[in-house]
Amino acid sequence: MRRAFGAVLTMLLAIGCSSPPAAVPASGGTTVTGPGEYPPITAVWFGTAFDPTTLALTDKASTFKAGTPVVAIGTLLTPRAPEEISVTIETGGSVRKTLPVAAAAGNTLAVDLTPAALGPGPYLISFKDKAGKNLASASVTITP
Repeated sequence: MRRAFGAVLTMLLAIGCSSPPAAVPASGGTTVTGPGEYPPITAVWFGTAFDPTTLALTDKASTFKAGTPVVAIGTLLTPRAPEEISVTIETGGSVRKTLPVAAAAGNTLAVDLTPAALGPGPYLISFKDKAGKNLASASVTITP
């Protein structure tokens, strides 16, 4: 009985003291940014998925095929509450859609652009405050 208790205690200690698992690409992705690896201040990165806790980005790129899931993470100059920020999707000089922020880690925020069903073309993705001030932005291209 003592041996079994000792073995269980040893396993629990090993599990509790082990490193967190490495970032694993979501939904069949091939690459992933490391936890804590974020875009520079006022910049936006794109991928096919993000981890809602660490904001690790899967399949980082700036061009995606139409129908592919697309997400964005943007780093602001200072931390802001997610409800204070919205994300605009612009094309041809006009706003196509505005989305709420889905997750945050410090001054980096994330949004899933997939519900916007972006068709082929160039888009400007901007994280904006309630006054409409652009806090971070970048362009993404959707190909046929």
